[in-house]
Amino acid sequence: MKRYIRFAAAMLAVLMMAAFCAGCVTEEPGNTVVPTAEATPEITEEPTPEPTPEPPKGFELHFIDIGTGDGMLLICDGEAMIIDSGNVGRGETMVNYVKSKGVEKLKYLVVTHGHADHVGGMPEIIEAFPFETMFLNVEQLCDEEPYKKLLAIVEERSIQPVNPEVGAVYTLGGGSFEIMTPLKPDKSNLNNNSIGFKFTYGENTFLLLGDTQQTVETQLLKQDGIDLKADVFKADHHASSAGNIKKFLEAVAPSYICVQVGTENKLGYPDKATMKRIENTGAEVYRNDVHGTVVFYSDGTTIRVETEKTPEPAE
Repeated sequence: MKRYIRFAAAMLAVLMMAAFCAGCVTEEPGNTVVPTAEATPEITEEPTPEPTPEPPKGFELHFIDIGTGDGMLLICDGEAMIIDSGNVGRGETMVNYVKSKGVEKLKYLVVTHGHADHVGGMPEIIEAFPFETMFLNVEQLCDEEPYKKLLAIVEERSIQPVNPEVGAVYTLGGGSFEIMTPLKPDKSNLNNNSIGFKFTYGENTFLLLGDTQQTVETQLLKQDGIDLKADVFKADHHASSAGNIKKFLEAVAPSYICVQVGTENKLGYPDKATMKRIENTGAEVYRNDVHGTVVFYSDGTTIRVETEKTPEPAE
């Protein structure tokens, strides 16, 4: 019996040893088992964001050649505004020109007054560019169809135009402009209701008064505390005989004058006697019908002029 027990114990030990050895890994010579290391996750660096480019510094005033009518683009330190839009059929020209200058949106859209040669292209401009503020006197008396169409678009789009007060100051980039006209409503003459202003950039100034005529020029001369002097002056009302009186030109004393006028006009613009007064100021004179589009550049100290066309010297 004791022998049987010893035999069974021995067999049990053998079986346990076999089981233990079955779980062992036999390494063959030259085949070293190396434990697999866990893969180290790759560290992906976040791309460095591109710095936001600073807007270009400087001021530009573009008198766009759109025939007889007003159409201006102002760009100051990367912000832009449009003043008027030329006549019906000129909107596309305005839009294409403004886009060619890299402008995608406007801070201000200015409608000086309701005459067709100032509002005719506004529908295309409103469609093409988002804008923050529209300056427009919706109470002015004007029965011309282009103006009525503009008012319909303003109502349809729920635009809330601002009729700025004289003396109010607004900023564009690092520059600013002060509302100069109209001093008071003129029910007999829509031109004298033009929204006009003086833009200041550094030491340089630009006076733009729409189609203001002699009545308002005289009012401005009588106003206390108004500084009319400007480096650049847009001739009032396309240099017609109704404005740009001698005393007013003397008070402005500009170094440069630009006349927005086209070759196809049938109203006799610019008036010869008015042009004589303008030339007698001694200012450098530019005209859209002669020079094409005229651009004034300012760094806040000096002014540089570029023209689309170089007029042929007079014989």
